Amino acid sequence: MLVGDVQSVIARLAEDPSALARLVEEHRIFKEAIEKSPVAYCVYDADDRLIASNAAYARAHPALNALVRDARGGRAVTYGELVREQLRGQLPPDQLEQAVAERVQAQRRADGTSVLRSYGNNLHYKLTKYPLSSGAVAGLAFDVSELMQREAELKQARADAEQATRQAQQSLALELQRKREARLLSELGEWLQSCKTLQELYEVIGCYMAQIFPGTAGELYIYSNSRDVLDGVCAWSRPLKLVGHFQPDECWALRRGRMYKHGAGLVNFRCGHAHDVDPDDADAAYLCLPIIAHGDTVGLLHIRFGGRAGEGGRAQMDDDACAFAIRCSEQISLAIANVKLRDELRDQSTRDPLTGLFNRRYFFDSCRQALHHASSSGEPVSLISLDADHFKRLNDTHGHDAGDTVLRAVSELLGSMFQGRDVVARLGGEEFSVLLPSCDVEQARARADEMRRRVEALRIRYRELELPRVTISVGVASYPQCGQITQELLRAADGALYAAKEAGRNQVHVATRAGA
Repeated sequence: MLVGDVQSVIARLAEDPSALARLVEEHRIFKEAIEKSPVAYCVYDADDRLIASNAAYARAHPALNALVRDARGGRAVTYGELVREQLRGQLPPDQLEQAVAERVQAQRRADGTSVLRSYGNNLHYKLTKYPLSSGAVAGLAFDVSELMQREAELKQARADAEQATRQAQQSLALELQRKREARLLSELGEWLQSCKTLQELYEVIGCYMAQIFPGTAGELYIYSNSRDVLDGVCAWSRPLKLVGHFQPDECWALRRGRMYKHGAGLVNFRCGHAHDVDPDDADAAYLCLPIIAHGDTVGLLHIRFGGRAGEGGRAQMDDDACAFAIRCSEQISLAIANVKLRDELRDQSTRDPLTGLFNRRYFFDSCRQALHHASSSGEPVSLISLDADHFKRLNDTHGHDAGDTVLRAVSELLGSMFQGRDVVARLGGEEFSVLLPSCDVEQARARADEMRRRVEALRIRYRELELPRVTISVGVASYPQCGQITQELLRAADGALYAAKEAGRNQVHVATRAGA
């Protein structure tokens, strides 16, 4: 307090004796207010000794209780001692004294700047220190622990909300992915059931697999009829040429009879057919899945992962992807089984069981279609009828098994000679017919005569016996000269056939008009 202020107080006390009592009361009230204030208050003198503090400051500095009091009952504590006691155990000895010195120097440079200081994990104070005229330093410390806790809780709540949002977005993306997969799988099933041939089926599979498994590459292999190799029938997103065929022992999935995930185990063995997979690539991952239909393994689905940007092969080949691949393989296996069953039923209804040639029903349907097309295009159509000469005598002499051997040999020759749009059929017994679209009468006659010569040149063995030479008689008829409908053409060709037999057999006759 300044000298002038002291003289002013003395003058007031001389004029009003009760002023002293009021002054004492004001001092008591002020001291009580500071003592009970939640704001921590302290004053350190120029020698860094604590000369004034309140209860809030003592609560904020528990280390005060461990320090020695002086004889007058006050805390003869220096700021350095307090800091040293607070930091003891938190810093190694070589760092402790340096930290104490830095804090003491910072207090001596106090300029009213506020700083945030924490004591333990739960106490946080906003500390402001400012110099006094006597050289002492006063400090105010506002307890912001509750505010900090609320801020931490708010930050955690915000983080939880962001996490929940991310999880919701991931769940939504997963649900959209599931819906997309279900839609594509449903579409795949519809298209597969609509396919009439295996080739159509393989084209649909190759197209859809690239959409169902984006960022992957793969192939579909089907067992050959001999069951000794698997043939590559389709591929998608393959940078390299499709493996034409491989043996079943080259695939771990086929050898083990179950799905094989290369890259999912601690130790992985590469399949022989996946020869272009780098064995040193730690992220290489592929899936081999046997295609099973009606309990029989018909092929293999091979999927390679790792082509999606920002995602490795092993991460992409997760449990969901494998489960979806199984569902796809089930659709594919069912479709392949259905098409093969449909082919078998069609063959049974359109093929002759003995020779494998088309039967009468299929032949007549083909003739109607060819004649309908010819009526609008103006193209010629020819029909050949042929019959094995003296076939009854061969049956009576050597037996029906020998006769069946002759029919199969002749059928095999006919099948090799007439292909593409040509239709070869066995109408019954030893009678055969050949439909030749876009073939005029002269071309048909030449082909019929070549057929006759090649049949005559056949050498057919039955058991250990070489059968007698087989000859055929042939009749040829052409549209439109010999008829407008199938029955007329066939009647004309049969008439020419009978004329060939009457003329001595083993020759070709051409019909000149319907029924002739």
